[in-house]
Amino acid sequence: MGHERAVIRRAKMTDLSKVESVARATWCVAYAGIIPDEVQRRLLDSWYSPETLSRALEAWGSSFFVAESSSDVIGFAQFVRRSAESVELTRIYVLPDRQRSGIGMLLLDAGLTEFAREGLKHLTVQVERENRNGRRFFERAGFAEPRELTHEVQGYVLPLVEYRRPIQTVRTRP
Repeated sequence: MGHERAVIRRAKMTDLSKVESVARATWCVAYAGIIPDEVQRRLLDSWYSPETLSRALEAWGSSFFVAESSSDVIGFAQFVRRSAESVELTRIYVLPDRQRSGIGMLLLDAGLTEFAREGLKHLTVQVERENRNGRRFFERAGFAEPRELTHEVQGYVLPLVEYRRPIQTVRTRP
């Protein structure tokens, strides 16, 4: 696939409503048949409310990036430092019609570049077990060592796979 031109930059408060819009447009595609629609709505309302996103943006140890194209936010990623050596990718989404154009990798690379400079050693991510597209994305990006787990949120049990990858090597775009 060709690579779309996008600017990756730090998210600002003024981006948060666009981040929510990207999440809502993406979840219904990414989790169709995986997470029931009502559970998706509840989680989106909770995790992507203006208050929750504001706290996420300002949280200590958080790096929140957006991908912007023609003044539109078309994707985002949030990373949270978990220890002196470890960081977790807590969310990454790109609008469905912009996926497979390299934007997700650009968002991932922004975090990896920052964490390599800080001396962090590994990055983890948790993906819904049945999210085949998400799992393929992370496997292509060098994540391995899958470990199955579950996480209960608002009375719903999410079956997950946790991946990790080293940070010391930063992917470069051709």
